[in-house]
Amino acid sequence: MFNWRKKGSQAKRRQPARQEPNLQWRKSWNWIFLLIPLGLAGAWLSQGEDVMPIRQIHLSGHFVHLDQREVETALQSYLGQGFFSLDIHELQQLLHDKPWTDSVSVRRIWPDRLQVTIVEKKPVARWDDEHLLSDRAVVFRADPAAYTHLPLVHAVNHRPDWVLQRFYRLQARFESVDEQLVALRVDSRGALDVSLVNGLEIKLGRSDVERKIDRLVGIYGTQILPRRERIERLDLRYANGFAVAWKEEALQASDKASLWSNSNV
Repeated sequence: MFNWRKKGSQAKRRQPARQEPNLQWRKSWNWIFLLIPLGLAGAWLSQGEDVMPIRQIHLSGHFVHLDQREVETALQSYLGQGFFSLDIHELQQLLHDKPWTDSVSVRRIWPDRLQVTIVEKKPVARWDDEHLLSDRAVVFRADPAAYTHLPLVHAVNHRPDWVLQRFYRLQARFESVDEQLVALRVDSRGALDVSLVNGLEIKLGRSDVERKIDRLVGIYGTQILPRRERIERLDLRYANGFAVAWKEEALQASDKASLWSNSNV
């Protein structure tokens, strides 16, 4: 017996499985439909000057050098601006550009207030004839004439923070021998010169500064202190000792031998 098929006939095709409707895309579109009106509302609020205007600005801070009236006048222009449209960064920059401003904080308080807090710079040293140095090692323009009680700390081609840290270390060393450091200068080559409150000038040079200070502190009480009023300058830039420059009146009143048997110790 032969098995045959009618010409043109085909095997019964398999019917594709019926797919369940994909609901994931519907969920995504639902979120989009929800976010669109929220986004439009946010854009409207952020650009509308008349929407929720700023009605109060609270200013806080301890003002010693900043002109509080000048700051309040600058803040007046921000009254009436929109709660959301007000440019916080612009306001912070405006106040931070004032020479005595150290930091500025601006905070929105719902629904119509701003809280502005300003911290002033704290000067710890004079930098030159036109600038002061803050406790954060920031050089800023001010009149040093009113701050002659502050030490002079200045450097050429050196970072202010490095110079201030070096000043503090040296200050602590001289305080250990009951002396007060009033000036530190660093030249373009990195050589250090210091001055004490009694007028004594000390040249430290560039290298081995800590070792030189150790040596000076070790003999200060016995060798330098008894002659302090007659010494103009000490030069510690020597490997095995230091040189002494005597005041002119001390030289006139006595010969070198009586001042010191050897001026290089």
